[in-house]
Amino acid sequence: MAQTIAQQLKRVRAELETRPPGLVRHVERVLEEALDLAGRWDIDPERTELAVWGHDLFRSHSPAELLRLSREAGVPVGAVDEASPVMLHGPLAAEVLRARFAITDEEAMGAVRDHTLGRAQMPLLAKIILLADKFETNKRRKHPGMKLVRRLAQRDLDLALLCWADWKWPRERADGWDGHPAHWQARAEWVRAHHSELAMPGRVADDEWERAAEGVGEWAGQGRMSAREA
Repeated sequence: MAQTIAQQLKRVRAELETRPPGLVRHVERVLEEALDLAGRWDIDPERTELAVWGHDLFRSHSPAELLRLSREAGVPVGAVDEASPVMLHGPLAAEVLRARFAITDEEAMGAVRDHTLGRAQMPLLAKIILLADKFETNKRRKHPGMKLVRRLAQRDLDLALLCWADWKWPRERADGWDGHPAHWQARAEWVRAHHSELAMPGRVADDEWERAAEGVGEWAGQGRMSAREA
């Protein structure tokens, strides 16, 4: 008999809670942000929670383990992944959730897979998981630029993704990290889509947006988020 989302969620959460306490606390903070965005964008909270609890199942694994497990699971491993195996933790988690936990929700699995680098075409759930992962409370404290990305996400998820990508590029250069080709392919599409929508009306009234953004400061902020914090 097929499991309900609630049953799947219980199993995935139990698995994640066997990971290091610091990682569990990070996921709990991501969940708070993701559920807030899900409510704003009319996304099912159970599916959101399922993707959140699953997205970092392998984030605490060593580079060698990520490479080994990814190959065993059939996740494609390229030269860029060999150089930075941490980027494999999303695709690996998606494959394991599908195979071991029998999860068939393609949007939830896509959100888990793409939460680190993004993808050119992403459903709302995937955008929410990626962004919530980047601006949960601790990351906002370390990287003030994420405060405004969070504000943007409440108004326009696509613009928030593009601003996060533009923030990510100089931070990676400053930390000596190379950009991932898949991320820059996604960013190119986000730029194209953004320019094609410039004439559209805002999704939130200007006066409300100004009040929400007041005091946030420069979006670039200070601090750095390296690939290690993806």
